[in-house]
Amino acid sequence: MRISATLLLLTSFPSLVRACDTKEALELDKILNPGVHGGLGGSSGLGASAPVTFLPQDKGDESPACLDGTPQGFYFVPSASGNSTSWTISIEGGGWCYDEDSCLSRAGTDLGSSKEWPESNGCGCMNVKENADIDDTDPIDHDCNCIFLPYCDGASFSGYRPEPWDVPNSPGEVIYFRGIKNFDGVVDAALALGMSEATDFVLTGDSAGGLSTFLHVDRVASRLPSTTTVTAAPVVGFFLDHDNYAGSDANYTAWMKYIYGMQNLTFGTNGGLMAECEARYPDQPHYCFMSPYMHHVIETPYYVFNSKFDSWQLENELQTKWETADEQAAVVQYGGDFDQQFEDVTEEEGNGAFVSTCLCHGCPWFDLELEGRNSYQHYADWKLGRTKGGDAFKIDMRGPNGDGELVAEGIACSAFP
Repeated sequence: MRISATLLLLTSFPSLVRACDTKEALELDKILNPGVHGGLGGSSGLGASAPVTFLPQDKGDESPACLDGTPQGFYFVPSASGNSTSWTISIEGGGWCYDEDSCLSRAGTDLGSSKEWPESNGCGCMNVKENADIDDTDPIDHDCNCIFLPYCDGASFSGYRPEPWDVPNSPGEVIYFRGIKNFDGVVDAALALGMSEATDFVLTGDSAGGLSTFLHVDRVASRLPSTTTVTAAPVVGFFLDHDNYAGSDANYTAWMKYIYGMQNLTFGTNGGLMAECEARYPDQPHYCFMSPYMHHVIETPYYVFNSKFDSWQLENELQTKWETADEQAAVVQYGGDFDQQFEDVTEEEGNGAFVSTCLCHGCPWFDLELEGRNSYQHYADWKLGRTKGGDAFKIDMRGPNGDGELVAEGIACSAFP
């Protein structure tokens, strides 16, 4: 694969690709983090391709829309056997646009417009085989009904403004914030396609799609029959509330707070945030757009796939390339801070997690192991009830890249130091 000079420049300065707001940055992110895009998500395999379906825009100012006003769509890959009642919705990732200028830029990419979406795409299931043997290294049931949900609103399907939003630095330009309408519209379509009869349903997503999974799984669960087993599998979606290395105001928490206001993230029917979380943080409602806070009120059981040394977070939250001894020490501390912020999750009955120390974002989940079992085996153990409580949390307590052992074993982790 030939990589352009622009991509080489972006690779040299990874913080420049933080939000995928240009075609070049998105192209690079697809190369570096293939699981984040294209429908694979956290799954171990991609299903057959299916054509894109666009949602109708017949509800006036409540119609689904990407940032540029084009329609939201989805790819539905039905069960190959035609007999499955298991369903997965897999949500694409791709960061966020942090202000009007970056959202306008993003509107010219596949993460802000559906104009150039592929005619067809696959989708990766995250349901588990009912009869998966304990020694099965790939217990994922790839015969599910799978919907790949592309991402084009810039705020994890959470904002809503009825009117187009002006871009202050670009007179005459407008953008659309309809994320929650996009999500609800695809769920409506999925129910009509047969998801209303699902016996097992998994909501999953990677990166910003992982955050979407945390945010919206209860919303989907409320629309499914009480007889449906509903779980969530957020992949690299646990983003810390953390200062940057320089201690400047240009930090992730400030960015997310601005998105909260700009995109009008609210609570309830027209909002993508959970009302129970607003009651918990009435003075800091933007916390409900952040994983370490909103997870407290999620009722649906979920299993987290994450790295405590997530490479995107190190580059864009900590904002360091870990070149100096002090920066490397900050990276090690970031892992400790992850443990601290994640501790509450481990105390919530019914959940589980596989937390690696691999420096990765589009992580090689099939290759990552703890206690002699890969991440999917641990996930299956949890989903099938073979592990519960504290036993369902597999957390690597070593330093970056398993103190170097993962790289030595040939696992695809970024080098450290």
